[in-house]
Amino acid sequence: MKSKLIWWKLLAGYLLFVVFHEIYGWLGGSPLGTILGEGIESVYAHMKMYFYAYLIISAVEYYWRRKELKPGFWTSRLLIAAAFPWMAIVIWFIPEALGMSLGKAELAYSLALTLIGLFFAFCLDEDLESVEFRPITQVFIWIAFAAAVITYVGFSFHVPGNFFIVS
Repeated sequence: MKSKLIWWKLLAGYLLFVVFHEIYGWLGGSPLGTILGEGIESVYAHMKMYFYAYLIISAVEYYWRRKELKPGFWTSRLLIAAAFPWMAIVIWFIPEALGMSLGKAELAYSLALTLIGLFFAFCLDEDLESVEFRPITQVFIWIAFAAAVITYVGFSFHVPGNFFIVS
């Protein structure tokens, strides 16, 4: 059942990513639009959109599958939510690291990599859901998740002046 679900999660996750990408404009640049969307064009804003989309899909999946879930469901989801945006962005930067310019192909590349990043996350959640993390590992997962929430919200208003700003 889970493998069939991955395609619906991918489509819904992609649509949510698009919603978060546009929500700042839809909400007229409000603080809520800034927290949820792209008030500042930045790499970090795109990571935040991944994060929010993944969390919503996980919450919906929890509701659909709650009777069959293993205890590691939320721990694995929090780990993936905190980690996969970083992994997806690292993959996105490969051409730049190789000195390649995408030029007009950048938008198509970005759209494709958004799908690949989400697919990667959904593959991870199927594999990690049954993992029973040790208590100390769970503590660190919660710390990483809390750090992600704090930085995604905090950096919505002021992104550090480093590689997170799109040049």
